[in-house]
Amino acid sequence: MLSFFILCLASVVIAQQPRPCTSPSQWEASVHSSNPKLDADLVGQLSYDSIYQRTRILQHVKVGTTETYYDIITFYDAKLVFIVNMKNGECSRSTFDQPWSDFAIQSDATSLGEAYIGSSTIHDAGLLVTIWSGNQTIPLNETARYIQTWTFENCLPVSNIVFEPSGSVNYMWYYNITLGIQDPNVFIPPARCWNDKKFLIQYNLFGPRMN
Repeated sequence: MLSFFILCLASVVIAQQPRPCTSPSQWEASVHSSNPKLDADLVGQLSYDSIYQRTRILQHVKVGTTETYYDIITFYDAKLVFIVNMKNGECSRSTFDQPWSDFAIQSDATSLGEAYIGSSTIHDAGLLVTIWSGNQTIPLNETARYIQTWTFENCLPVSNIVFEPSGSVNYMWYYNITLGIQDPNVFIPPARCWNDKKFLIQYNLFGPRMN
């Protein structure tokens, strides 16, 4: 009888262990990214669609006293990215080779456990999240350590902190997430983008990705 009880208890513990997961296929969220060392902040609205492998980020970036506004639509399957400068209306279209990667907890990530944002003792006052750590490759082919937080239910991103070898730390937060794409037209580039004129614009879709 005792051995049966121990076996049942072990099964419950195993069932409760956080496991890597993939976020829903379509969702939208407000995002905020910050890098104190670079005195940089990004505030934006993200539309994510893994069914058609496309993203759209409407972003306001501030680096020091310089502010820029971009609307970036990326089609991973077609290998095309459209960048609209919201200040002057200029638009560029270019190709790229970055493969699509779903928003997901990596299979080799290490679980740091679970926690409540807010309180678990007050009704409707807490959110159960899972916390993960691992390594990822960043630009310049460097390896950086990350700590990510995801909702326990539905596997939605909450935050991502990336510690770069240079000592720079990138913080990313996701909030006001809604499932589905409210307006599919957000993925349609302006008509003026369909030309051969290109601009040398450095951009970042939405900081280091949770992939």
